Amino acid sequence: MRSPTDARLAVLRELARDYMGDITTRMVQQLYVQRFGPGDWRGKARQDLAQLTGEGLLICDDTDPARRVHRLNHAHTEARHG
Repeated sequence: MRSPTDARLAVLRELARDYMGDITTRMVQQLYVQRFGPGDWRGKARQDLAQLTGEGLLICDDTDPARRVHRLNHAHTEARHG
């Protein structure tokens, strides 16, 4: 059985591979509400985005201090071969 963290990361990996744009914390929060129900998902969304960035699947763009976005790292093996 998957842990809640594994389930969230699987959903986020799917989004990262399928979505061709900026992924924001707010977007991930909304996804988690849709998939897992109501809750305060902001912290988990940020934590999960940071984990996938650390794994190399996502690239973090924080050049705008008011907005942090993540994008698929097309050079990452998992991104190419899923």
